[in-house]
Amino acid sequence: MNQTLLVNRNDFRNTKLVKLQESELADHHIRVDIGPFALTANNITYMVTGDMIGYWKFFDPKAYGIEAENFGRMPVWGYGVVTASKCTDIVVGTRIYGFFPIAKSMDIKPVKLSALGFQDGADHRAPLHPIYNTYTLTGNDPSFDPKLDDLQPVLRPLFTTSFLIDDFFAANDCFGAEQIILLSASSKTALGTGFCLKQRNAVKTVGLTSSGNMAFTASTGFYDFVESYDNIMGLDANKKTALIDMAGNGEVNAMLYEQFGENLVYNCMVGKSHWQGAPPPKTHKGAPPIMFFAPDQAKKRITEWGGAGFAKKLSTSWLPFCDSAKHVLHMSKPHGDTALHKCYNDFLDGKSDPSQGYLFTL
Repeated sequence: MNQTLLVNRNDFRNTKLVKLQESELADHHIRVDIGPFALTANNITYMVTGDMIGYWKFFDPKAYGIEAENFGRMPVWGYGVVTASKCTDIVVGTRIYGFFPIAKSMDIKPVKLSALGFQDGADHRAPLHPIYNTYTLTGNDPSFDPKLDDLQPVLRPLFTTSFLIDDFFAANDCFGAEQIILLSASSKTALGTGFCLKQRNAVKTVGLTSSGNMAFTASTGFYDFVESYDNIMGLDANKKTALIDMAGNGEVNAMLYEQFGENLVYNCMVGKSHWQGAPPPKTHKGAPPIMFFAPDQAKKRITEWGGAGFAKKLSTSWLPFCDSAKHVLHMSKPHGDTALHKCYNDFLDGKSDPSQGYLFTL
């Protein structure tokens, strides 16, 4: 018996875990047991931007024969193990990594197979961005170091975004900024971005976070300076400043625009961890908010560098980041539906512990 988590697309607090009958496996498909998968604040962003960017479409219940009016399936990153195969190139027991629904299992139609992986050839996913349709054969990819097994689902997709943000800023000479302020600085995407920027050491970085998360954020050493939202008006307003915003809180943005005015040279919108906050402000002074979509930057670089070149450059930053992050992040593997729902609701409420990474299996 399969089961999956459904989320009301109009009320994220309304969830239900439903049981599903498994049908016969179709020709040229594989069946994959999912897990462990990671739950992070980034999954909330997927839902908030689900209609705008298309995240609800990847695992649309209707496409899988699930009747669920107004409900969708939140995507997560994690591992899967092939338990049945009608694809001659993939054997039972193969371990893969990629984008999944929160479910016990799913069927995938592998296409575009290579030594490193394949894409899901489901008809409804064909128009969607290939970076989310790609599954890695972990046994063939040297970047999947067994020593990093637990860190991979939690940090790898987020760090890829961090790497691409850093690359984007470097390619644009940091938009002339003398300092870069990262909002929701305790979030894992922000930590990765802070790490990359500090390694480059071109511009001063400031981590902006809640007062309760300041000690943890400072302990990582990934920022030159850490400040709380309560002291935005104490930041140096005379410096040309860029924002990298993982929070998406319009009230905080409004305070930053008030503080920096024309000295705010770029506002890079990445996430929406503060999903219930006000919308971004209409700007009269300073650069307007601009959405950053990591897959577009990845596509650009893969075209320029090639897939192998992109992977090599990413791993050059990824492995050192993991070496640093493993000293400040603690991995948890809670069991049961109650633990899953508690973790999910903590992320909705902004109450999750930034020092923890969470892995689940249904």
